[in-house]
Amino acid sequence: MENKIIPIHFNGGGIEYKGWVTPSNERHEDGHPKHYRVVLNEVFSANFWLNRGKWFTDEPRMQNLAVEIGACLDMIPARHREMAL
Repeated sequence: MENKIIPIHFNGGGIEYKGWVTPSNERHEDGHPKHYRVVLNEVFSANFWLNRGKWFTDEPRMQNLAVEIGACLDMIPARHREMAL
């Protein structure tokens, strides 16, 4: 997934968000990216990473969207498996 731009969209708090995520080139031992760079509505929003099953962000103002963004990020591996078929 290196250098891939992956589109995301969701509704959070009554606001429609569209954007993309870019996985980091840094990898865990299992090959998954260590974090994702998230852009929403054409503005860089934050970096997100998964730790013990919960999504975290380095940007406090994005904490309220962590669940919604995390749900989009959780779908990424499934999307790539489908594309490979």
